[in-house]
This record gives sequence, structure tokens and C-alpha cells, in this order.
Amino acid sequence: MQTRTLGIESVRAERLSRLTEPHVAPLTAFAERLEFQVGRYVPQFDPGSGGLHARVLLLLESPSPRIVESGVVSLDNPTRTAENLSCLVHLSGLRRRDVLLWNAVPWLLGERVTVPTEADLLRAAPYTLELLAHLPDLQAVVLVGRRAERGWRLVAPLLPRPLPTLSCPHPSPVNFAPRPEAAVTALAALVEAGRLTRQNKSDQGQ
Repeated sequence: MQTRTLGIESVRAERLSRLTEPHVAPLTAFAERLEFQVGRYVPQFDPGSGGLHARVLLLLESPSPRIVESGVVSLDNPTRTAENLSCLVHLSGLRRRDVLLWNAVPWLLGERVTVPTEADLLRAAPYTLELLAHLPDLQAVVLVGRRAERGWRLVAPLLPRPLPTLSCPHPSPVNFAPRPEAAVTALAALVEAGRLTRQNKSDQGQ
């Protein structure tokens, strides 16, 4: 499988040209409005994902400063973290069209700052709630990293219906390299997310 493909200019241009496709256009508008409201750079949703029809939300912590290279939150970004997560999603059996990536704090924190504070998470929580309202087919949320877990604690009590949530170690090379077991735990969480979506499809079919 190919990874880091958004590092290729032609691939990146093609992906950005799809931001108005029906399955992602409302999310594009949401991200643009969010950027205006918070006054910070907000990368777009990936048109190569499930968009509005996603069944699994992978909620990361906050955008890497390198996000400006592609402009989208994607498994195909040219970073080791995205590459690790892409490989895990592939191994788990999850389909791209069932998955959507986003961040607990969706705006860029700064040129060097990547760790959201409690104040950042609190400010971002209403926007996570708003995003969830756009995803009627959502069956599970995978919280990627400890700060995504902390952000979710501010969101979960306000949900109109409970959503199954799974915790996944952050797939950064800094986290995975010294802790090989973290990749195994991450893969198990994604496999379970896939199982939940298949189970719910079966239940609905009955």
C-alpha cells in the first residue's frame, strides 16, 4: 500500500479539488466557518474519507504544524504519524469510506505548539458536538491519544445518545518506537471499531 501520497503535488491538488463533493461539502463549509470563528488555521476534512457517511470517527489530538503542507486531516499526509495510522487502519480491515479523521482541537495551535491545553479542549468541545451532528451513520469513536480522551470527556455527557468509544495510543513515532506494544493496542482498538460497525449493520438488517 502507498502512504504519504499527499506529499505529491498532483495528488494533493486532486484531493483539494474534491472539497465540494456532496459527501464532504457540508464538512468543508463547517471547517471554513470554524476557521473564521476561532481566528486560527483549520485544515479541511479529507474528501478521500467517508465524509458525512463515516461510521467510525478517528479523533486525534490537534493538527501538526506540517498540516499546512496538505491542508487536510488525512491518513495520506506526508508524516510518520499519518503513515503509522494509515497502516493500522489498513491492517484492521476498516474501509476508507467508513472512516473520518478529525482533531479534538481542530485548529493549528502554533508553528511549534502541538499539545492542547485544558482551555483549548474546553473551547473546542462545542465544535466536536457540532461535527457529530453531521454524522448520522456514526457507530464508534476512536480516541487517538490521551488528550483526545480528555477532550472527549467534555463532549460525551452532552451527547443526545451514547456512542461506543475506544482508546488508541497516539501513533507518533516518538510514542511507538520505545513502546512496540502501543502499536498492538492501537490495532486492537481499530479492529474492535470495525467489529462494532459490522455488528450494527447486522442488527439493523434484522
